[in-house]
Amino acid sequence: MTTLELADIQGNIYRPYGRFGFPFTRHLFFHVSDASAGRAFVDAVRARVTTAEPWYASEDASGTRIVAKPPVTLNIGFSFMGLHALELPTRTLRLMPDEFVDGMGCRAAILGDAGGSAPDHWDPIWREPEHPVHIWISLNVGATPDGAPLPVLDEWTAWLEGLAADAVTLFGGHGADGTGRWQDSAAIMETAPDGTRRAAAREHFGFTDGISDPVFRGQFDDPAAEKLAAIGGGKLATGTYDAATSWSALEAGEFILGQPDEGQQLPVATQPAMFARNGTFMVWRKLKQDIAAWDTDMAAKAALWQAVNPGTSAEEAGETVRAKIVGRWRNGIPLIAAPTWAEYRGLDDEYAACIAIALRKPRDSAEAQRLAKFNLLMTGFRYGEDRDGAKCPIGAHIRRANPRDMLDPKLSATVGASTLTNRRRILRRGLPYEDAGGEKGIVFMAICSSLFRQFEFIQQQWMNYGLDFDAGNDACPLIGNRTLSDKHVIPAGAGTAPFIAAGLPEFVQTRGGEYFFLPSLTALRMIAMGTVDPT
Repeated sequence: MTTLELADIQGNIYRPYGRFGFPFTRHLFFHVSDASAGRAFVDAVRARVTTAEPWYASEDASGTRIVAKPPVTLNIGFSFMGLHALELPTRTLRLMPDEFVDGMGCRAAILGDAGGSAPDHWDPIWREPEHPVHIWISLNVGATPDGAPLPVLDEWTAWLEGLAADAVTLFGGHGADGTGRWQDSAAIMETAPDGTRRAAAREHFGFTDGISDPVFRGQFDDPAAEKLAAIGGGKLATGTYDAATSWSALEAGEFILGQPDEGQQLPVATQPAMFARNGTFMVWRKLKQDIAAWDTDMAAKAALWQAVNPGTSAEEAGETVRAKIVGRWRNGIPLIAAPTWAEYRGLDDEYAACIAIALRKPRDSAEAQRLAKFNLLMTGFRYGEDRDGAKCPIGAHIRRANPRDMLDPKLSATVGASTLTNRRRILRRGLPYEDAGGEKGIVFMAICSSLFRQFEFIQQQWMNYGLDFDAGNDACPLIGNRTLSDKHVIPAGAGTAPFIAAGLPEFVQTRGGEYFFLPSLTALRMIAMGTVDPT
């Protein structure tokens, strides 16, 4: 078993807070104009940084009770310009990865941020190269019974505002008009049978989100629990596929610096090694979802689907077209498990109760077993049995984001490994947002030890090209840019003509963002004390 130094690792790397009762996040961004004042600010904040240590209120696998579940979590990250403003040693800065040094705005061409996603269209805070964002701080809190954020969120916000002095500025400039002082994001709330408001695990297009996040070594004390969680979230071994034995957890070094990665190496980010150890990198990216364009285009595609599939109902056509773009039906059931409307309806009826159960703890062993079976249905699949994409289109969003075994050169109906995919995985930590002006989208956060090898590769090669999937220049039909292609091919199987979803508009547009380094608690102390490299 891999043992991680949880007290030294920031908590948002280890756990997605949204699934642990924190459906609200406030993102605050600061600019430092004096290094000494900046270090004092970091020193004042670091005592409240939430670590990855177990919370006895929600985790009891080991029986060790170390840290009580906090009322609010706090995590912190630094852009390259932020580390420079804090006067880190030149050697440490020069050895940072190029993509981190460049920053997200300079990588727009690589990331496909063109057209409506070009930096010229970003929120004003991200269009100030002479006054860049230096520090990111997030606050996560729970909800009141009526679905509002707990008051402690405003209390901690006021505390942070009080810490900021003349030389440490809280940046506003959020939203299309730039009037927001910070960026809020929150789970979409639904009314439960008892009248309370509860978080729903879905995004604004209506799809269940965050289903198969990567599982890495060190997340579980119990080997059996790790083995079960890794099904669909880990990596696939070579050889004949068996859902019970083929999956194992990814190496922790894919997400945490200083740990062995899938190449059996210790990822090197900078020097001294102690500064990078237990830290990682984070992509912070605000993505606007054009709900009106999505609804209008899906209605048009559904009408065409009905025209070429006589006897299909409007509901079936609409839901099928949506599922063929994403790779899952809206409640999360994957197309691999239910490629047709009839099969989907069958599974939906069989597991209807589990969709609600998945949001809470099972009441008895029978319910627990049923929920476990449903969870395996949602995550425990591969693409070897669907090499032509007749079930799940090869260009569908989830197949591009995590190809699983699809890129194995020996792929067959029974054999396939995920070796070529294992080094491209990212941890997702975002939540939906809705700005004061009504704009909706997702604050996307991806955590990985290499921005270039993991996030940028996925974004450039898998989301905005189709070469790895024999799809030419076709981009992801959901989030891809439309510069080179605006179509999505939906295969129908041997002997049947495919359905071409043509003229796709830009459903998702970038509204800004940056790359951040999330240091360990040790490195935070080194930054605050100005002792990153005392030699």
